[in-house]
Amino acid sequence: MFLLISGAAGSGKSRLAENLLTGQRKIYIAASKIYDNEMLERVKRHKLMRADKNFITIEKYNNLSEIAESCRDSSVLIESLTSLTANEIFADDVINNSDSVIKKIFDDIMSIKAISNDLILVSDNIFCDGVIYDDLTELYIKTLAELVKKFARESDDVIECFAGLSFHYKNL
Repeated sequence: MFLLISGAAGSGKSRLAENLLTGQRKIYIAASKIYDNEMLERVKRHKLMRADKNFITIEKYNNLSEIAESCRDSSVLIESLTSLTANEIFADDVINNSDSVIKKIFDDIMSIKAISNDLILVSDNIFCDGVIYDDLTELYIKTLAELVKKFARESDDVIECFAGLSFHYKNL
């Protein structure tokens, strides 16, 4: 099973992803770096949510191919494509090319999918505010959008979360 779950902050996507992931060995790949107190609180909340769910947590902010082998024969949740994309675009204090970032992230995640039992990929829906941003932010948003489209095509189901409700777009 390969699921893509998207939604706004606080929409219930993480809780849904954690509850849908089954299996003897569950791995939670945390891709979010902690930059401020708000993010620190969010990470604490997420850790509490999964405390009794028997996840093995791997904090990995980029280069997921380096941990792919750790995911063999496991059920894997990657939280989140949003953070991973930012981390790869702005890795090593350089702005990386969008096409190369898309290829790298796609290949890394598909390598995990190939050897895992199940994979759930969580992404934030940041495409609806209608604001025109600076060039760098627009590059990030467009790169994330391309990745979401690529993974949506590959997934068994695409689920959007809104206010704790989930809407399926491909249906298993």
